[in-house]
Amino acid sequence: MPPTEDWIAPRGLWPLTDSPAGIEIPDHVMNDRTLSLQAKALFALLLAEKGKPVNPYEDAYEEPETIAAAIQELIDAEIAVRVEP
Repeated sequence: MPPTEDWIAPRGLWPLTDSPAGIEIPDHVMNDRTLSLQAKALFALLLAEKGKPVNPYEDAYEEPETIAAAIQELIDAEIAVRVEP
C-alpha cells in the first residue's frame, strides 16, 4: 500500500505568479507523452504552491495508488523531487 504522506516539490526553477489563474505549465511538460494526466495535474499543483513542498495525499479524492504513480512519474521525469516537510 502506498504511503499517505509523501512530500514533493518541483525540481529546478519554474516561472511563478501570484495568481493561480496565471500559472503557465511549460509546453515540454504538457506535451510529454510519458506523463499521465494525473502527473500533469499534480505538477500544476506543485507550481501553484510556488515551490513549497506538497503532500498530494492530503485532501485527495484519488486512490493512493494513483497518487503514488503520478509522484513517481514526475520524479522519473526529473521535474519533481521528494523533500522533507
